[in-house]
Amino acid sequence: MTDQPDTEWPDSGRAERLIRREAQRRRVRRRRLSAAAALCAVAAAVAALIALSEGGSSSKNEATATAHKHATGEQAGDVATSPVRNATPQSDWKPYTDPVPILEYHVLGQAPADAPYPELYVTRPDFHRQMDWLDEHGYEAVTLEAVEDAWYQGGILPAKPVVVSFDDGYRPQFTYALPELRRHGWPGVLNLKAEGSDLYTSNVEAMIDAGWELAAHTIHHLDLTTLDPAQLKEEVAGSRAILRREYGVPVENFCYPAGQFDDTVIAAVHAAGYTGATTEIPGYASSDAPYELDRFEILGSSGVSGLAEDLGSA
Repeated sequence: MTDQPDTEWPDSGRAERLIRREAQRRRVRRRRLSAAAALCAVAAAVAALIALSEGGSSSKNEATATAHKHATGEQAGDVATSPVRNATPQSDWKPYTDPVPILEYHVLGQAPADAPYPELYVTRPDFHRQMDWLDEHGYEAVTLEAVEDAWYQGGILPAKPVVVSFDDGYRPQFTYALPELRRHGWPGVLNLKAEGSDLYTSNVEAMIDAGWELAAHTIHHLDLTTLDPAQLKEEVAGSRAILRREYGVPVENFCYPAGQFDDTVIAAVHAAGYTGATTEIPGYASSDAPYELDRFEILGSSGVSGLAEDLGSA
């Protein structure tokens, strides 16, 4: 599957580095990966049963248990869905009310030759190096909900918190970002379109089980500033209702499609019950602007040096 990011909208002038995008329909979801996983599980079960016939009584019991786990997907599921370390507060975390950097990613992978906006693709080696750089410089990723709990409810955070967010719902956010963040013990924030993403329901469930936060990104990824009141309510409140119903999580935060918002949109987000909303205005997110939370958009040209410059310049 080739991931194509949403196309840009004209710059509204709100900030120099805003990149505007509008919705595109995603390709039809493919089931071949699920089928391949099932075949692997069967093959593993057969191999385990062969081993069982060759071992003693004790080893037979162990092989039987292993075969069952492989056949049912239990073993892989236990590893993939167990919560990461920073999904919950840690013993060395302390009260924190300062601004926090939020990173914004889209597609992880090499941009195809015909990509209309190749800058929205961050290669996987670059993402790997960026996460390592954060870790080496003392940053620890947490959810936006954890940040808001520290800001408004007296909660605690690590000494250098950072939020790593992913927009829209591209497949590599599950296949690559999830294990890469898990390597550091970190959760991410998935800003998911309620309809038309590349992610299977099971992918999103696995991310939530690992400690990721699910945030709403509307239903159809429209420019909210152009909608009438009924359409605006559907996209803002309706997307939250869909995600809460489908995944059984609170969905406390919202992400403006293409960073487009105004006072009317903010009022709709507040009325829908969200705690906060993220923009595409570069800078550190601050507790005094919960519905205008700044983010650093990480682009294909950013590399580690661009990430370091962003975090050091604000």
